[in-house]
Amino acid sequence: MNKYKKWYKAITESTNDREGYTERHHIIPRSLGGGEESENLIRLTAREHFICHWLLSKMYEKGSPERASMIFALRMMRSDNTGKRYKTKITSRVYENLKVEYSAIASKRFTGKGNGFYNGKHTDDAKQRISKANTGDKNGSKQPLARKKISESKKGKTRPSFSKEWTDNMSKAHSGENNSMFGRKQSESAKQLIREKATGRTQSAETIKKKADAIRGSKRKKKLCPHCQREIAVNGYARWHGQNCKMKGRKK
Repeated sequence: MNKYKKWYKAITESTNDREGYTERHHIIPRSLGGGEESENLIRLTAREHFICHWLLSKMYEKGSPERASMIFALRMMRSDNTGKRYKTKITSRVYENLKVEYSAIASKRFTGKGNGFYNGKHTDDAKQRISKANTGDKNGSKQPLARKKISESKKGKTRPSFSKEWTDNMSKAHSGENNSMFGRKQSESAKQLIREKATGRTQSAETIKKKADAIRGSKRKKKLCPHCQREIAVNGYARWHGQNCKMKGRKK
């Protein structure tokens, strides 16, 4: 019997009278085959209850299904912060170890065949319900007009420009091997799907008006082309000037 089992047995076999707030505990957890019979039940203080589940997670070897079950149970206890439950202090090191192990167990349990939707497909009826639920004012929230409220709350506010350090880091994070399409090519069927989706796409009159109102009265930034010596609006610079300037390489 390891030390964790000894400590667990000492608590669950204790006959101390526990006054005040107590919780019911299954000596052999239900997930491990324990039942609801009286000899398998005991009243513990909240602190004792948490310690017992902590000990249960220690009693079994890493990688075993019993330990995985106890890690899940312990995590659920820590996630409940209502009332008088589980205010027991827990060190950052213990918390980190629990989270790392829980993450590995959850990943293994719900990946591949462990995923409840493995090899599953939505029916056309289900797809229609999902589409309807995410269309219009309900999109992103269960409250009607939520998107409109968010939009109104941001009117008149200007987002500060991103720093050069931030843009450089973003560029680095998605360049070369970090890019999800690095070393890959779109298949012809994928290109065709993209082409069909984009063909004939038009913006509504309302969208066009909003964009026009947003830039009306503002001056577009300009950039000097080193080849033709013209100041060009930045939104068209890359396409017609710079490296693509028709004057590039010509003698001035």
